[in-house]
Amino acid sequence: MLKRICVKLTAALVWALFATMASAELVVIVHPDNPVTTITQAQLKQIFLGRMPLFPDSKIEIVALDLPGNDPEFSEFYQKVVNLEAAKLKRYRAYYLFSGRGKLPKEMDSANAVVEEVLANRRAIGYIDQSHLKDNVRVVLTIAD
Repeated sequence: MLKRICVKLTAALVWALFATMASAELVVIVHPDNPVTTITQAQLKQIFLGRMPLFPDSKIEIVALDLPGNDPEFSEFYQKVVNLEAAKLKRYRAYYLFSGRGKLPKEMDSANAVVEEVLANRRAIGYIDQSHLKDNVRVVLTIAD
């Protein structure tokens, strides 16, 4: 009887964990003093492909921040926003760097590093899982499933 209860509790906990993971949302953040209050997904795509050097309706140069390529949020972001898998993104970036037309996002070590850099740099924009969100950054877009 106790074994059956433990199995049911374990199954319920595992299901709850997967449900929580599946409902995670990515948020795009900027410095609280950045004049941009919202951004479209199309603009975000242009920014992270290196095609938009300035924030919309401003003269502020963009510093885009990426999570490491092996981070699950990295893959999720580029699938949802840019519609590219990692291999295609890597080829695109190699071509883009070779062409000399722009600059690619700066890779950070973690979501916490993205938040810290956004807080330290008014020109920075990054994406993180909503669970890493802090009150002192501005969310300009939520990327949901």
